Amino acid sequence: MTPVMVEATNFSLILMAIGLAVLIISIAKYKVHPLVALIVVGVLNGLAFGIPMIGPIQLPDVGLNPGPVLQGGVIGIITHGFGVTIGNIGIVIILGYMIGTLLEETGGALVLANTILKAVGRKRSALAMGISGYIVSIPVFSDSAVIIMTPVARSLSARAGVPLVALAGALNAGIMATHTIVPPTPGPLAAAATLDADIGMLLLVGLIPAAAYAAAGTWWSTRKFITDKWPEPADMEGVESNVDENFTIKSDKKLPSALWTFACLFVPILLICAQSFGTIYLNDMGVPADAPIRHFLGFFGNAHVALSIGVIMCFFLDVKRFSKEQVAKWFSKAIEGSGFVVLATGAAGSYGWILRASGVGEHLGNMIAQTPLPAVVVPFLVTALLSVSNGSATVSLVTGSAIILPLMGPLGLHPVIACLALSSGASFAYHTNATHYWVVVRANKISEQAGFGIVTAGTAIASVASLIVVWLLAMVIGPDAF
Repeated sequence: MTPVMVEATNFSLILMAIGLAVLIISIAKYKVHPLVALIVVGVLNGLAFGIPMIGPIQLPDVGLNPGPVLQGGVIGIITHGFGVTIGNIGIVIILGYMIGTLLEETGGALVLANTILKAVGRKRSALAMGISGYIVSIPVFSDSAVIIMTPVARSLSARAGVPLVALAGALNAGIMATHTIVPPTPGPLAAAATLDADIGMLLLVGLIPAAAYAAAGTWWSTRKFITDKWPEPADMEGVESNVDENFTIKSDKKLPSALWTFACLFVPILLICAQSFGTIYLNDMGVPADAPIRHFLGFFGNAHVALSIGVIMCFFLDVKRFSKEQVAKWFSKAIEGSGFVVLATGAAGSYGWILRASGVGEHLGNMIAQTPLPAVVVPFLVTALLSVSNGSATVSLVTGSAIILPLMGPLGLHPVIACLALSSGASFAYHTNATHYWVVVRANKISEQAGFGIVTAGTAIASVASLIVVWLLAMVIGPDAF
């Protein structure tokens, strides 16, 4: 049977908008379980797009690579998207939850929060989380960074009596800033490869609009109308919400040392960072692909291995409670807590693959690329619309850079500026079809409405702030600079 390829039209855009509206309203207003809503709306949207009920489907090209052929019609796409998404990040989410659970159960999260509060003060706790996310997410994938750092944000919130949405929103802004804009994360690297942008320059210059992104997102999440709407601090056992001037921790058990607690958090991050930047350095040095150092970095810098090391280190935060029974309880709590996140992430991935199979994102991107907008705005709008439609910054950057490539001459942009404009829009208005949205919502135990406030609106505002800075940079960095 010849594979069917769906051709997106302007009517497809209307169908996508209807599907997204039904999805958001059913979850936010009618309290339909997100897993059910994502799967059902995905199937109905797929059929409306013209995806057949059975038979092979030819997916559109992604970037410069041919799309795969999937079997089983619309249900085949749903199951494929679910499996691929969970296969990519499911174990990482579980391991991250294990670290978070161990930090919380042993008092390590409280030690982290108290140490940060002593350093920056209660009034600047949101800024501290934004900066932490900005740094951590340079080498670490965004969903993993959220899982790793959320226990710190929750403990800070409970310890200082600060609304959780303020700290969770600031953390998310910092994480998304460097995840979407600064190499060596996959999206910026893919865009740089497609547009032939220098990675080193992209990294250095990209830190500037990424800082604007983080600052705008942090500012938004701390606005009074946000914190008044969701004023509750995190609810954590054994954490005092009243903070005295010397930040003394009151606990009925011996707490772990700050040095070892920070090590549990940052050793995995440093291992992942060493693998990311080490690979770039080895490539520049011409080190052979089979060199032992590459195998060493590739193994210990793999997110699964690095986070597993972090889990093992966390066992020694409270040696007195280390036993087979206690470890089993910790693992059970972590796996139960991460279960919904993994499933919701898979369902969001299913819906994303339906939108990808429809070709609606590429159709929308090509329409924008042909408009007479200011040069730096065109790549931004391409990835912003791709982001809203498919919920993945990486896919948006891969696809968006391919759309922009033939327009580089007419646009007259330096490759680095074009990459930064693409990156600024790649996480625009993350919502229910983005796996990242559900990771933030469930890890922080906040409502979907609060998620729309700090994730969807937060990423939209931060993306625009980043674009403004890229626009200013474009006035300095011309097409022939460097």
